[in-house]
Amino acid sequence: MIRVRRILLPLFCLVFATGPVFAQPLPEPPEDDRSLPYYDRHKIDVSNLRDFYEGILIADIMIHADGMFDAITKWQITLHQMILSGSRHHQARAAYQLVSLGVPIEQVHAVWSSTYPESVADERIRAALGFVTLAATNPARVTGDSHAALRMQFVDRQIAELIELIAINAAMAKHDLMLPIATDDKTLAWAEKNLSSVGWKPGHNRSSNPDEQRKALFAGEALQKAEQEIRAGWKPGDLAALNPVFETDWVNRITGYKISRVTFDSDKDGVEDPFDHYPEDYLRWEAPGLAEGNLPASGTATFDVAAYDYPYYRPSVLAKASYPLSDRGRFDTEWTRQSSIGTVSIDEYFSGTDRALTLEMKWLIFFVNQLASGCGHCQVHGAYGIYDAIKDEYPFDRLPPEQQPLVLEKIHALFDFERSSLFTEKEKAAFRIARDAGPLPTRTTAAHIEHLRRHYSDREIQEILSLLMTGGWLATAMQSQLTVTDRLSMAWAQRNLTQVGWKPGPHLGLPNEQRRWHMTEVVEFGMAKMNAGEVIDGASEWLDMPVPLGVDSDGDGVDDGFDGYPDDPNRWEDTDRDGIEDRLDDDIDGDGITNANEVARGTFPYKADSDADGVNDPAEIQAGTNPIDPRDF
Repeated sequence: MIRVRRILLPLFCLVFATGPVFAQPLPEPPEDDRSLPYYDRHKIDVSNLRDFYEGILIADIMIHADGMFDAITKWQITLHQMILSGSRHHQARAAYQLVSLGVPIEQVHAVWSSTYPESVADERIRAALGFVTLAATNPARVTGDSHAALRMQFVDRQIAELIELIAINAAMAKHDLMLPIATDDKTLAWAEKNLSSVGWKPGHNRSSNPDEQRKALFAGEALQKAEQEIRAGWKPGDLAALNPVFETDWVNRITGYKISRVTFDSDKDGVEDPFDHYPEDYLRWEAPGLAEGNLPASGTATFDVAAYDYPYYRPSVLAKASYPLSDRGRFDTEWTRQSSIGTVSIDEYFSGTDRALTLEMKWLIFFVNQLASGCGHCQVHGAYGIYDAIKDEYPFDRLPPEQQPLVLEKIHALFDFERSSLFTEKEKAAFRIARDAGPLPTRTTAAHIEHLRRHYSDREIQEILSLLMTGGWLATAMQSQLTVTDRLSMAWAQRNLTQVGWKPGPHLGLPNEQRRWHMTEVVEFGMAKMNAGEVIDGASEWLDMPVPLGVDSDGDGVDDGFDGYPDDPNRWEDTDRDGIEDRLDDDIDGDGITNANEVARGTFPYKADSDADGVNDPAEIQAGTNPIDPRDF
């Protein structure tokens, strides 16, 4: 007896399934706050953190380059996502980039249509856009069916590239939504001329202050030149090679802020010398009166706490689906090494050390942010991060038994920090913007920024906003992938968070899906190997399986390890490496089951072992087990 359930729903319906629904809608911010102007935003723009921002630019450049999806398709996906998120700056940028790539303006306008994904003729791109529709907002609505719809159309490595694109776009959108980018005049004029017919307006992206207005758009020839600089300075086949650096000062070329190119930190206190008033003193960095000098203008209304007070914890929901979740690890961290250089660097910028904010405070902010984002995986790592940061302050990295209940009480209190006496008003100001930046589109307004100014210096606010931008990238990536959390932190969360109503949702996977390492463990493992003179491949260690190097012999954007035609820049799709291109192959994965039969049975045409349980589809069908369920083999 064959226990394969035929999926009766059309794949198109699977892509656009609603997924989990959160019963309580988010309240809108007060209208007065939505119209409140932003001022002096250039002083706290995240681009002032040069090392952090250059990582963002590298990730943005490399993920939008030609690869398993071509650049035009990626920019169309980006525009669709920016419309969903409400980021007007990045709508203008994506539209401008598409036109610069030769796409007619009428086709660009079509992306604004509410029926755009359904109207795309290419079935595969339609599936990708449908997935973006579910993944582009937080909490995301991705389910096992969403994954299945993609796996009917793409290899895992291609899905990984799509998810990475969605994730970095989410970070860019969050940047613009928290502190609207004062778009350059040239782009504003172009967008008003070419996009007004579809309802685009500059909104807060236009500033009356010329000091805030950016000088150029990171698109067109600038984007092309920046990509060339990255590729020229990086040896993808050499794990010991230094990360690439820009020859051009793109941060200042884009912003015009005249930010110092000096980024070293003389006293190793986590604050770069241009921001450090005591660059030789490890214990001090902030000049007297620095925070007080940043207070809002006289007469600025105080933050209306009651207007923003709402139950913000969004649990990660394991939604009902026709397809069970399977083999998430195959595209979990199988991202392009090129763009990962940037994304990993922005994460490391905060997770490794104290800076203007202490490591403990950063984890507190991150946890509140992820409680509101709906990312259960991020909630686990946020809570465990707080615990880990506190115990690191004790000798031998051991938390005294009498301190354990106090630390857990503090973590539990973050589920409703407004009514807790454990936090100061200064801490709550940071938690409030973290809470309202958790959903995407965000609920943040200029009132949040003014609230921060009453308690923090410019440098501290830069770090808070950058941390939340990084949180947006992580939340979108982890919810899109439905990542299975590592054993250590998930076990800790189940022991210590469930008593306050937290649930793991889809992030508690099967034992064979769980990551080998917690992030702190893989770093310690890597440092030990490097101290022994070895070169560590962090990507392979993190995934606990070999990941091909980023070598691309024919320069088509597809690494040789995933390229069926590594010496032909015009072709790469040959999943089973039988010499027949996928588009001409009746059995794409070479498992002996035709593509048509795979779709009819509900198995995946691009995977010989659909659920990656170690038994290929024909063997499971013969044995009567379910080839799309890793629990049944």
